Amino acid sequence: MHFIRIAVVIGLFSSIPSEAGKPNVLFIAVDDLNDWVGCLGGHPQAKTPHIDALARKGTLFEQAYCAAPLCSPSRTSVMMGLSPSTTGIYGNLNWFRDMASYQDWVTLPQYFRAHGYVAWGGGKLYHQPHGKFSDPASWNHQYSTRMGTPHPPADLRYRHGLKKDFSNAILARLIDWAPIEQSLQQTADWKTAEGAARFLKQNHQKPFFLGCGIYLPHLPWYLPREYFEMHPLETIHLPLHRPDDFEDIPEAGRRMAAKDGAIIRNSGKWKEAVQACLAAGSFADACVGHVLLALRKSRYADNTIIVLWGDHGYDVGEKKFAKSALWEQNTRTPLIINLPVALGGNREGRSCKRPVSLLDLYPTLVDLCGLPPNRRLEGRTIAPLVRDPEIEWPYPAVITHSPHWHGPNHAVRSEAFHYIHYGRGGEELYDVSKDPSQWHNLARDPKYGKIKEDLRKWIPKKNAPHFRANQ
Repeated sequence: MHFIRIAVVIGLFSSIPSEAGKPNVLFIAVDDLNDWVGCLGGHPQAKTPHIDALARKGTLFEQAYCAAPLCSPSRTSVMMGLSPSTTGIYGNLNWFRDMASYQDWVTLPQYFRAHGYVAWGGGKLYHQPHGKFSDPASWNHQYSTRMGTPHPPADLRYRHGLKKDFSNAILARLIDWAPIEQSLQQTADWKTAEGAARFLKQNHQKPFFLGCGIYLPHLPWYLPREYFEMHPLETIHLPLHRPDDFEDIPEAGRRMAAKDGAIIRNSGKWKEAVQACLAAGSFADACVGHVLLALRKSRYADNTIIVLWGDHGYDVGEKKFAKSALWEQNTRTPLIINLPVALGGNREGRSCKRPVSLLDLYPTLVDLCGLPPNRRLEGRTIAPLVRDPEIEWPYPAVITHSPHWHGPNHAVRSEAFHYIHYGRGGEELYDVSKDPSQWHNLARDPKYGKIKEDLRKWIPKKNAPHFRANQ
């Protein structure tokens, strides 16, 4: 019944006349895309020419962070404009429309629809590309309900021989890599990109909000062979790792790290995993490039705001082998916002070093497009930083990760410091300007007491209980 109520709400909002000349929005999400892109320098061998070209045109946020280092909580916070500590959505199995408080919540694309836009979405924008976890209520039309790439034949999977060694059953199923014989054009991710490209070739009477979700580089890394060949195994550089890294961190941090990173590092297969992750990033970049080229050739190039974002970071062996932790590797994510010159943007791309959160995307796009502010949102508009990345910005980014066994846990990221507070005891503090790998925990050093105190003020005072659909 709540979908009927949503339709009524959207129908009422749709009576609001759209203003002529409203900017369009191209909203590109790339799953598990960490800072291994050329413009962020997370790995020196990353080959992402299309994303890099976008960064040279728009505003590259060098310190963008997720609201939660896990797919569904991160994406839910982006689309709702509410933090996980408010909604109680901390895991991948919970859906906000199953909650009485949020079943009629107006999401980001719905808000644009309510103000005269048409909203099309394809691929993984919420937690799934189809079904309830894709939130059909958000869209006028879902043009792609698939994601990823084909799997190789069963006898060619898990050739690394490690599946039985992983402690987590989900990771054991996902951690794999192999070339596939299908071409780029035969993959679901490319077809999602092609669906967005076709949309951009059409004539539209209304301004549009076009969402395009690319699944790779989410595991498993099954890719056309050409992308592995772009990154020859014998040339691969391994990420930095320190064997005694965890000796100065609390038990809660060690539990988040688990043991899967050590399994990969000690297996002799670490280079293969790094190669596959780099290949997956290049594959995703090709899909993104296809959409960007279609926009560039379209009639909408000068009137479309482009947002490219990854939903969280991903650690490929530096501390662990996964997301779901509060360190820099797991929480930092690419974010590029390109505001065309005709809409008041800069003529050349600029980088912003101020910390921002993906939670800010909803109010920012509302602001950039001149829509009435949605006062129910928790994020803040970063439109001023899009226009002038050098302005003063006193706000840190706050990240939440609350697995049931030791939450609530939060990180606070200022421009120079990364602070982690574990709900059941323990802290970490890093001066990232001097210690980018976060090897030296300063939390017990009295010299940094005032810095900890200032960062701790940003931790949410209330944390909603972990929501379960059957409660």
